[in-house]
Amino acid sequence: MYPYNLTQNPYPSSPTPTLMDAGVLGGTRHRDAKKAILNCINELTSKVSNERSASERDFRLITVIQDVGAGKTHLALHIKSMQTNTICSYVDLSTISPKNLQSLYAALLAGFSDEYLTEFKASIIEYITNRALDNDKPAKKFFRPSLFGGKSVADLAAEVLGGKRDPDIRALNELLIGEFNIDERMVIKKVVYNDFRDPSDISGLEGMLARLAAIARLNLRFLGKVTMLEIDEFDANQDSIDFVKAVVNAHLPSTILLLITTPSLYDDVRNASASIFDRLEKANYKIDLAGSSTFDEVSDIVLEYIRQNVKDVRFATYENDIVSKVKVIYDEFQEFRNIRSMLNIMYHAMEIANRQNSSTLTEDALDETIKQAYPGLRVRGSIMNVPISEFIRIRRDCADSDVLENNVKDAVKSLVMFAHEQGRVSKLEPPNGHRNNGISVDAVYSDSSGSKVAVAVVINKDHGKSIEKISQANGLEVDKFVVLTNARTESSSGTAVVNMDRCKMIDLIYFNQKYKNEDIVESDSDRALMLAKAMLLC
Repeated sequence: MYPYNLTQNPYPSSPTPTLMDAGVLGGTRHRDAKKAILNCINELTSKVSNERSASERDFRLITVIQDVGAGKTHLALHIKSMQTNTICSYVDLSTISPKNLQSLYAALLAGFSDEYLTEFKASIIEYITNRALDNDKPAKKFFRPSLFGGKSVADLAAEVLGGKRDPDIRALNELLIGEFNIDERMVIKKVVYNDFRDPSDISGLEGMLARLAAIARLNLRFLGKVTMLEIDEFDANQDSIDFVKAVVNAHLPSTILLLITTPSLYDDVRNASASIFDRLEKANYKIDLAGSSTFDEVSDIVLEYIRQNVKDVRFATYENDIVSKVKVIYDEFQEFRNIRSMLNIMYHAMEIANRQNSSTLTEDALDETIKQAYPGLRVRGSIMNVPISEFIRIRRDCADSDVLENNVKDAVKSLVMFAHEQGRVSKLEPPNGHRNNGISVDAVYSDSSGSKVAVAVVINKDHGKSIEKISQANGLEVDKFVVLTNARTESSSGTAVVNMDRCKMIDLIYFNQKYKNEDIVESDSDRALMLAKAMLLC
């Protein structure tokens, strides 16, 4: 059993999205983008659905642009996976080689699902069946009825659909002539004879456009749905540009073209073809997923995968705990500040938690994940080499500024004591009698030159108050006054200010825990002295 009573890992295992994984969509930016695309689908559907016919005016263009890992492909596959009024083909141009007009067209045909072809064929057979029931001779001949078989038209139609009866191609030709144009007739025949995805009968760009237009018209007529062509990783390859430009200029009827690209590839397209760039700039919908990799977006997506799979109503009580763990990883590791990388972390962490029989996603599982999947990765700037699990725990336990300050104060006392034990400082004095204009001194010692040094910790959420305290500090009878603070200020006369980032404070607290537990080994000793030196404590 996985954490939170999940029967399976809710996160995708593949580094690139699959249609199955794309069923889950989280994040405000992605939901807004989805809403815009659905608005486009609904607007076009309502325009053409009454007549079940469309003209070149019924073409829409959508562009989706953002950096790698922003969830563009996931969004496209999510739309494809939905039960909308569309017949959707998805193509990833980066997977096509060689990339030419023929391969692009073939990829679009391959992008239509098997379920769609089954539904399309059934609708065509239903149409022919109704014609046969109306005593249309070519329609009857299509089913090759036997004089002695005694089977009904419905029975014969079922056998054709089930592949148990070969229909009459000549009768089909006779049936379709006059009502469908040549490209529409060819599409119908290829669907009926399970040959839809074979592109060999089309070679020129004009022929490809005519065939795509025929598919779109037939989708609307037989299925009552508009056609969506999703082209991912659109780039400046000349054949890619020529193909997309032709589709846009042709205004395929009852069709939505959704183009997905990155800002850099978009710039390449602009440099390669000003005309297609101009057309893309005039798209009906321009979706920019900027901000989709902010922490709020990433954390919501992380939670959404569990929400969509969990049956335990108590999961809501764990959400803040998961968010706090994800935030540490997001803040400390630049590598994980995108959706794709964070989902990879969560997948592995869930697998490890499952093997550990853990009921929740633990810091240990995340720590082990980073060790296994990203060996050698460390918290940036950590002198004490704090394990990820400890880093997450300390950050969570010290979220309150008062708790953090008290822990750092206690750690500073321990670090000065450790430096004394190592012979780096001497003549320790109790700090109780020392105050400096309201700032309590946390340690007093003599350094190697015999100078008397006082140390104070000043941590506050309001950095302005900390800076004011530090600037007023004077009058203490010591040779040197060291202030450790998070206020990001400069040293002043008689006061040496050490600006501590979050990492340094957690280093101090982690050292303090090991020191008090008498768990300091040789490598810890060297790092602790380096930390003391960085804090001006020796």
